[in-house]
Amino acid sequence: MTDDHLMTFMNTAESAGGAERHASWTELFFDLVVVAGVLQLSHLLHEGPTAADLALYVLLYLAFWIAWVCFTVYGNVEGDRAWTPGLLLAMLGLAVMVAAVPGIRGTRHYLAFVAAYVFLRWLSSRFWRRGRVVMDWPVAQMGLGVLPWIVSLWVDAPARYWLWALGIGFDLLAILANAGGHMLRGAQEWAERLVRKNGDHGRPVIEAAYADVPHLMERLSLYVIIVLGEGVIQITTVAADTAWDVHLAAAALGSFALLSGLWSMSLLNGFGGIPKTGRGDLPVRLALSLHCLTTCALASVAAGLGLALAHPHDPAANGVRWLLCAGLMVYFGVSVLAAAVSGARWQSVLGWALPCLLLLSALGFFARHLGAGWLIWALATAVGWQLVFAPGKRGSLREHASA
Repeated sequence: MTDDHLMTFMNTAESAGGAERHASWTELFFDLVVVAGVLQLSHLLHEGPTAADLALYVLLYLAFWIAWVCFTVYGNVEGDRAWTPGLLLAMLGLAVMVAAVPGIRGTRHYLAFVAAYVFLRWLSSRFWRRGRVVMDWPVAQMGLGVLPWIVSLWVDAPARYWLWALGIGFDLLAILANAGGHMLRGAQEWAERLVRKNGDHGRPVIEAAYADVPHLMERLSLYVIIVLGEGVIQITTVAADTAWDVHLAAAALGSFALLSGLWSMSLLNGFGGIPKTGRGDLPVRLALSLHCLTTCALASVAAGLGLALAHPHDPAANGVRWLLCAGLMVYFGVSVLAAAVSGARWQSVLGWALPCLLLLSALGFFARHLGAGWLIWALATAVGWQLVFAPGKRGSLREHASA
């Protein structure tokens, strides 16, 4: 028996007749939960933030992002065949996770968060037919990453948080290790065993499902716009409650310049919301992995801007300064990795990335007496350097739109 008899490859872009797809009304409505999620998660950083606060923020953010992507990929692959009531139920589950964030250190809230996360992972796996392997997002059909979350229901903090980190680590490793290929071979072997046992009658069909790349990149880009929009909300909300003077004006204008630069890097000169300066587009599984880092960094920068603007006359607190600097360092680090993977020359990459990383390190260590406005404008300058000197920049989204 040949693999052709056992396996049917499916590419949703081809199955749709090559027609260009855009986010549907259902998908746009589903993405509204991201607005609430990013806003609530930012509250974890409003009390300092300390290293423990930031670590918990990253854990909860990645859990929220993974749950969101599970259903985003489902809608992307299935298209018009996606089960709308299931997506609405997933939206409700994500809303429960979001509502549990402010009191996550309390018993009831953390139980609700874990229960909602485990339920969403179970629900997303039930949407896929047996014998169908999602190549670009194998996490949708893998339960190993959920097990530590289940065990954490009987474990106290801080060990509970280490279990959460372990579960997320399993999922991210599965993406990077191309677990979809291993799952596909396992499904083929399962089908071959059934055929040897039962003969050709009832031969199972193994499907390899692939993402509609332009549509998925559009969804990821919309997510980035939501995160950057939260940054604008942070600025305007704080400005409305702060005395208006030249210090606030300078800090607010610097914040807007910073967010505008990040928007340009991520979308006009990026791929799926990922800053990129190479020649080719990124593999889907790598784009998804980098997207979680990029958006987490952008969300932390947005929260940091709100905290810095609350005291425009004073130097930013140590935790706030490091939140801003570290967030941008992660963001620039992603851009370096994406550029290298997509074909940029290392000499060019280091030429535009290294000065920015050195500046951010210097600001983090030595700028404790620098005023909030000066700090924000220094960060905006680093982003401006990236925009001006990044090699081979191009507008990937516009190219997709005109393709």
